[in-house]
Amino acid sequence: MAELFAKCDPMTLQANERKGGGASSRDLAGALGCENFAARVWTFGPGHEMAYHRHREQEELYQLLAGGPQQVQIGDELIAVQDGEWLRLPKDTPRRIVNHSDREATWLTLGAPRGTGVTDGIRLDPETGQEIPRT
Repeated sequence: MAELFAKCDPMTLQANERKGGGASSRDLAGALGCENFAARVWTFGPGHEMAYHRHREQEELYQLLAGGPQQVQIGDELIAVQDGEWLRLPKDTPRRIVNHSDREATWLTLGAPRGTGVTDGIRLDPETGQEIPRT
């Protein structure tokens, strides 16, 4: 018989810091055994920024859980986000979460389809918007 449900406390999951330091995330979807979408809880300290990127396949939803107001760079624009608000980001939209405040911020990100993991994300130069090859 298939599993009827899965449950976890994201605060008990290992926080993985991004390469080079900065924001950390907890893989909620992996812990729950999700097969068709990604879900992560992110913690951004003051001054932390997500890599500027877009996706090949994955559409994303971002929700600011705590620490607002915060900002998301979408293309050339900085969008203010308050606690509890959601953003939908189509796959080809350049974006990154930025914390220019003096507070820690917690975000929930959801993405579907799950894609090919981190290689679904295409890093972009924030100044030019040009793709940065993976090394």
